[in-house]
Amino acid sequence: MSPPPSPRLLLEQGGVIGAFLTGATRSLLPRTAVDHSDIIRHSDAPSLALQQAYAEWSRARPGRYDDVIPPHLVNSQIALPVISALTARSPYPLLGVLNQGIHLALHHPLPATAPLVVSGRLVEASDDGFRARIHSTLTVGTAEQPCSMTLDAYAAVVLAKRKDGAAAAREEIDFTTLDRWQAAWNEGRKFFYLTGDFNPIHTWPAFARRTSFRGCIMHGYGAFAQVFEAIRNAGHDIADIDVKFVKPMPLPSPEVLIQIATRPDADGRHALRLVDAAGQLYQVGSFRPR
Repeated sequence: MSPPPSPRLLLEQGGVIGAFLTGATRSLLPRTAVDHSDIIRHSDAPSLALQQAYAEWSRARPGRYDDVIPPHLVNSQIALPVISALTARSPYPLLGVLNQGIHLALHHPLPATAPLVVSGRLVEASDDGFRARIHSTLTVGTAEQPCSMTLDAYAAVVLAKRKDGAAAAREEIDFTTLDRWQAAWNEGRKFFYLTGDFNPIHTWPAFARRTSFRGCIMHGYGAFAQVFEAIRNAGHDIADIDVKFVKPMPLPSPEVLIQIATRPDADGRHALRLVDAAGQLYQVGSFRPR
């Protein structure tokens, strides 16, 4: 089980929480056009104490992030205020947004204490009457390496129910299990302490029980962090990783398996998945080793 982070870490999350509240308010206002202009933000790196607590929660090997920032902390905390601001430029309510996936391309390590620059723009905000799709693209870097990392964040808002279509055929791939993980009932609260992402669907059981999920669900980015570190712990250095969040994970969760394909495909990429013993998929994607 992941170690419980200290609630005192919330003292570092003012920027994230403020950005989320501001974005949620703005997203409720009438909007006639989508703003595609760039947003640029300068910020200090999170404290070393927060970085260490986050690395421990994600089950990274000791020493891996002594002097560099965990890459998935970037999308989960550092870039989150910009992602929230970009999402709020769409005509959809921010409180209804669910993260649907992430793509990270890692170009240079981010030093643990260097000032950071995050820039991003809203690529797409459209819907088919049933589901809205929101795509933002960002770069994160330092003065010396302005493009240390690029990331694409994908989100969705359910606008109306529709009948489920036939399940898509799945390619037969041989997978091997790297690790197992089980999220506790309060795992969403732990992730909130570490990142500032306090969406009540993850952190407030009384609210979550009144939604279609009938309870709290795990942050997609949180489960993604566990997948990322399981791959690293197995000895793979990741150049880029692309993951779709196909089904919300209930809290508490069943035990899930973190698996990758036994062999890479023709492009050198390894398929990956987060799946439970019943075969229910929660995240799928692929990564390219460095």
